[in-house]
Amino acid sequence: MEIILGISAVLAILQSILFWNKEPGISVFIFVIACIWCLIYILNKKKKIINKKAILFIIPIILLSSTYFIFNNVLFKLLNVFVIAALGVIMCVYVCRPKLKCPDFLKKAGCVLGGMIESVGDIMDCFKILEEKRDNKSLENLKKIGKALLITIPIILVVLLLLMSADQVFEGIFDKIFLSLGEVLSIKGIVKLVSRLAIILITFLLCGGFIINLVEDNTLFTKEDERREVSVKFENLTINMILTILNIIYLIFSVIQITNLFMHTSNNSNFDYSSYARQGFFQLMFVSFINFIILIVANINKMKKTKGQKVFNKIMSLLIVVFTIIIIVSAFYRMSLYQETYGYTYLRIFVDFILVTEMLISIPVIIYLLGKKIDLLKTGIIITSFMYVLLNFMNIDNFIAKKNIDKYFSNTENSNFDISYLCNLGTDATGEMTNLLNAKDDYIVKITKKYLYNQKQNLNLDKMDWQEYNISKKHAKEILEMQNVEEINYYE
Repeated sequence: MEIILGISAVLAILQSILFWNKEPGISVFIFVIACIWCLIYILNKKKKIINKKAILFIIPIILLSSTYFIFNNVLFKLLNVFVIAALGVIMCVYVCRPKLKCPDFLKKAGCVLGGMIESVGDIMDCFKILEEKRDNKSLENLKKIGKALLITIPIILVVLLLLMSADQVFEGIFDKIFLSLGEVLSIKGIVKLVSRLAIILITFLLCGGFIINLVEDNTLFTKEDERREVSVKFENLTINMILTILNIIYLIFSVIQITNLFMHTSNNSNFDYSSYARQGFFQLMFVSFINFIILIVANINKMKKTKGQKVFNKIMSLLIVVFTIIIIVSAFYRMSLYQETYGYTYLRIFVDFILVTEMLISIPVIIYLLGKKIDLLKTGIIITSFMYVLLNFMNIDNFIAKKNIDKYFSNTENSNFDISYLCNLGTDATGEMTNLLNAKDDYIVKITKKYLYNQKQNLNLDKMDWQEYNISKKHAKEILEMQNVEEINYYE
């Protein structure tokens, strides 16, 4: 228990050094590495690692933490806090429990998080135990140290004051020290100190509670429900009716998509395919979600089936997957047509990635429906994690700027070019944004120079400490140093 308390204290102090009054940068990467090492060390020491393959979840965790000093995307900085934490809990659950059904997985993940708060009480009990273990000799030593400090400090202060009055150089050195102490002892300084200590204490309690709950409370190691199957019962007639009617609807929809959208065989000569594609991709994306849920429910249904019902259910399920793929392709194609006309944004790229993720998840679903043993939950988590990491590393700001700017230069008369949207992008897009200085439109050049000037001013004011080191900011600063953007009156 002393090791857990010690590691929790080190992590709490480390987070204060790395994050107090600092923007996230390389500090996140360092802290995540430290947390992972401590977690694996304790689990291994307590012999709780059952599934070593689950430790591979540290790969996406480390990759996502590295984005804090490689890129400078505000949205992902926020999202990745929750994703990294979620992947950490998932890793802990699978390391300790290699086989879990979806409801059991959610239950165990909830136990890890919920028990974290409850285990704070165990930390308090630990301190009481440690206090009881102290002997009278230790208490006597503490009293001697306290008495020595009470006598020594006044003498040292008197000597320092005398020496400071005797030598100006010596006085200059200690003036800075006393000035710093004065700032700390001011009301503002005391508030900051108390706040910082409170955050350290909260972090210590949460880290300790999480680890204690993980290794001591046995919430992940009880075997009573390890082999329990999920019990879902629906009438076979209900399931087959739903699958059959959905397949008929999707067949009609797929024929329309193939003839009107993919093959461009509309009889209307004025048919605008980009406008046609503009509607529906969000609805189609949600329909594909619904289909996956229906497939899971249909195939974990525990109602007894005849051989014919099983074959019919499997055929209908496979057809649902085929039509789902057509729906996904249709939504993706609609989005691509829309992007060709109106350009790229965060939301449109996110939709693309969600659709591709669904397409990849449909592969293990087909394998599962064909009777092969496969852990759909774990496979889905792995595919989703891979796609999310890929989305982080595509440098989305730079991608959006490049695609929209290239599109603009290919057709400078394009009225759909949104310069104001691009001017909301961060330092990841700075290199691409400088290309707009060569635009023929004076308004676009002026807006771009204003954007670059403001960014340059902000970067010059941002004196990064080592904890805040960020490659994207450093690279953008180097690019802007070579751009002459100061001499324009940006506010005319």
